Formats: sequence, structure tokens, C-alpha cells
Amino acid sequence: MRRFSILILFLGMAGCSTELTPQAQLVRQIPAETKTNCKFLGPVSGTELFGLSTAHDAESALNKVRNEVAARGGNAFALNNMSSTYDGTNAQADAYFCP
Repeated sequence: MRRFSILILFLGMAGCSTELTPQAQLVRQIPAETKTNCKFLGPVSGTELFGLSTAHDAESALNKVRNEVAARGGNAFALNNMSSTYDGTNAQADAYFCP
């Protein structure tokens, strides 16, 4: 019974994705070429492991990037690298505040 409970808990956690904060809903992805009028706030990253699918992991990793950009006071990010494997996705970006 204990193994079954642990399995159910693990499967339940795997189905969760990172939700956007209200501020992060306003954060947009920009092409690297359009950042010239923007203030650089630093690098950010987001990782999601063992989701329901690679697409699910990618969406959740980008949500983590958007949340981090918003937490730093930014409103945009330029994606530098995004890599996915069978067990997860990692997104690396630069955070910006663009007028």
C-alpha cells in the first residue's frame, strides 16, 4: 500500500506545471536583435523535469523564465538556449526591461 501511495504522489507531481504570476503574464519573448533599447537585467533560467511530455516541460520551463524576469522587474526576455531530453527541459535567457 505504501508503494502505491508513493507512486500516486509521484505521478501527481509529474502532472504539475509552473503557473505564471500576474506580473509574469505581461513578460514577452523578444528576438535578440530588438534588445538595443532595453536595459539588461541579467541571465535567467528555468528547468522542468519529468513532466507529462516534452512540450509540457518546455512550457513550464518558459513559465519559470517569465516568472524570474518579472521578479527582477523586467518585461521581456531573449531566449539564448533551450534544450530538451526525455526527462526534462532547460531554458536559458537574458532578462530585459524594454520601454
